[in-house]
Amino acid sequence: MAVTRTLRQLRRAAGAVKRQVAPSPAVAAWRHACREADRTPRRTPGTIELGAYTLQYTDLLTLCPQWKDIFVDRSLAFHSDRDAPRILDCGANVGLASLFFKSCYPAARITAFEADPAIAAVLAANLERNGFADIEVVAAAVWKESGTLTFYADGADSGGIAETTAASVGSSVEVSAVRLRDHLDDGAIDLLKLDIEGAESVVLADCAPALHGVRAIHVEVHEFDRNRRRGPEILTLLRDCGFTYAITHVTSLPLRQVGGGSAQNSGPFRHHSTAWVEAISAWRESAQ
Repeated sequence: MAVTRTLRQLRRAAGAVKRQVAPSPAVAAWRHACREADRTPRRTPGTIELGAYTLQYTDLLTLCPQWKDIFVDRSLAFHSDRDAPRILDCGANVGLASLFFKSCYPAARITAFEADPAIAAVLAANLERNGFADIEVVAAAVWKESGTLTFYADGADSGGIAETTAASVGSSVEVSAVRLRDHLDDGAIDLLKLDIEGAESVVLADCAPALHGVRAIHVEVHEFDRNRRRGPEILTLLRDCGFTYAITHVTSLPLRQVGGGSAQNSGPFRHHSTAWVEAISAWRESAQ
C-alpha cells in the first residue's frame, strides 16, 4: 500500500511538472493573456491572439478568467447525441462561450444574446473574424417581455438590467429586450446557457411553462442581495420542471457585496463575502 501510494504521488508530481514545462494550448493562451493584462489598463479595448482565435476585447482583465473558466476548466462542456445541437447563449459577452461550443460541435446552431450594445458589436466582430458568422447575434437583453430596459453598462462583464442589479455598476443606457420564452418555442433546445447578472430568476420563472423543450441548462446565479437569495427558488423551479441538477462551483465576489470589498460583515464569519455566483448545471435524465 505504501509503495502504491508513493507511486501515485510521483506520477502526480511528474504530471504537474509536465504541465508547467509543456502546458496545453489553452493554458498557454491563458498565461499569455494574464501577462498582457498585467500591462494593460482596465477597460482598454484591444485585440489579442489566443490559441487559434483572434479576439477583440473591451477589458482584458475580464477576458482572462473567462478564458480559463471556459477553455481551460471547460466549465461549459456538455454532451449531445446530435451533431448540430441547438444552443442559446444568453449573456454571450465577447463570444468565448459560443466559440467553445463551436469547437466541440462545429455544426451547432447557436443564437448569442448580449445586452450591452458596445460589447454586442465586439461579439459579432469576434464571431465573424474567427469564421463563425453562422452564429446568430441578438443585440438585446433576454427578459420576461420584449421592449426596452434600463441597463447598467460597465464595459466588462458586470453590466446588468437595472431592475435586477443590486447596485449600479456603470453608465445607464436604454437597451432592447426580447422575451426569452418566445425563443423556446422554436423547437428542442439542447442547451440553454444563462449568464445574465441577476436577471436569471425572473427570466426562468417566465420561461418555466416552456422549459419542457429544453434538454439541459447551465445557469450562473448571481447572489448579490443578502436579503433575497435566488438560488433556492431557482433550484425548486428546475426540480419542478423535471430537471436533475448539480451545483458545480461557487465564486466569491467580495467587490459586489453591499458596501463593496471594504464592507465588514457582522457575526462570527466576518471574512466571508455575502456576494457570490453559483454555477448550476441541470439536465433531463431521459435525454441521456
